[in-house]
Amino acid sequence: MNEEYKYMVFTSCATYNHEAYIVDAMKGFTMQQTTFPVVYCIIDDASTDNNAKVIESYVRQNFTFDVSDAYEKDEEYGYEIFARHKTNENCWFAVVLLKENHYSQRNSKVLYFAKWRSYSKYHAVCEGDDYWTDPMKLQKQVEVLESNPDCTMVCNRTKLFSVRQNKFIGEQYCLHNDGWLNPVDIINRTGLYISTCSIIYRLKFRDEYPDYCKQCLVGDYPLQIFYAMKGKVGYIDDAMSVYRVQNSESWMGRQEWGRMSENRIKVIKSQVDMFIGFSNDYPLYKKVLMCKVSDHINRNIPKRPTHTIQEQNDYLAHFTEYVKRYDFRCRIDLWIRKSRSWHLRNFYKKHFLDKYYNTVYYY
Repeated sequence: MNEEYKYMVFTSCATYNHEAYIVDAMKGFTMQQTTFPVVYCIIDDASTDNNAKVIESYVRQNFTFDVSDAYEKDEEYGYEIFARHKTNENCWFAVVLLKENHYSQRNSKVLYFAKWRSYSKYHAVCEGDDYWTDPMKLQKQVEVLESNPDCTMVCNRTKLFSVRQNKFIGEQYCLHNDGWLNPVDIINRTGLYISTCSIIYRLKFRDEYPDYCKQCLVGDYPLQIFYAMKGKVGYIDDAMSVYRVQNSESWMGRQEWGRMSENRIKVIKSQVDMFIGFSNDYPLYKKVLMCKVSDHINRNIPKRPTHTIQEQNDYLAHFTEYVKRYDFRCRIDLWIRKSRSWHLRNFYKKHFLDKYYNTVYYY
C-alpha cells in the first residue's frame, strides 16, 4: 500500500435508533479478512434508543482499549472513541456519539468523518441497519480496484431482508455474473439499482464532487452516477451484504412516499437539478439525463384516485419549465401516469416500465 495512506479503506456507518441492528453491522466489519488496514467510522446521530450504549458495549468487549481510555469528550458535539480490534490487527473502529441530531437540523456529518477519510485510499459504505456477510468482501473489491486503475467504484449482489416480515424476500443484483455496469443503466434504473451497502469507491475523486450532487437531498444516487461518469463501475456477483427493507427506522422508511408535502417536492426538485447538472458536465450522456428529468417528474406525480386532478396540477406547476418542453413520448407517459384508471397504469407499468427498470420498491 502507498505510504501516503494510513488505511486502505475508510468505511462510513451512519446510524440512528438502530439498537436492534447495529451489532450485525459491527460484526460484519470485524469479520473482514484483509491484507491491509481498514478504519470503520460509526456515527450515532443522537439516537433516542440504546443504540449508543450497544456500540460502547461492543467496543468494550472486542477492542484493545478500555472504553474509558479511548474516550475523547467535546462539549460541543459529544464523544469520540478510537480503538483497534483485539484479534484483527487490520480492524480499527472510530466512533462518534453526537449530542444533537444532525439529520433533523439538516447538518452534515461529513466533518466528523474527515480526519479518517483523508488518510484512506478507498471509501466503503454501510448504514447502521444493513450489514456484510462475506468476510472477504473488502478484499475482493479492493483487488478489483487495484488491478483496474480505470475502475472508480465496485458493488456486489445484495440480499434483501424484510423487517416487517422478518425474513429474506429476495436479492438486489445488477448482472447475472461479474462484469462492468453500463452508465446508462446506472442513470436510468434509479438509486436502488446498486445497493448502497455494497459499494466501495476511490476517494481521490471526492474533491471534484459537484455542488449539484452535494445539494441533492438523496445521497447515494448522485454518488453512483458521478463515479460512473468518472470511470468503470465493477460488479461482483456474490451476495456479500444485506439490505434491510420495509424498515420504518431507515432513511427510505422515513420518506413521505405518495404524499406531496413541501419536503417531498424539495427532494424531487433537488434530483431534477442533479440530472441537469450532470447533463451540462457530461454531454455524452445529455440525452439520457434529460430523459431522466421527465421520467423523474412523471413517476412522482400524485396518483389517482387517491389524489385529485387539482393536486396533480399543483404538483406539475413546480416543473412547468420542463413539462412544456416534453416531446410526444414524454407527454404520453405523463398522460398515462395521470390517468384515473388503475388498470391502464398497471398495464403500462407491467408491460413497458418493469421490463426495463427491473426495480422493485419495498416502501
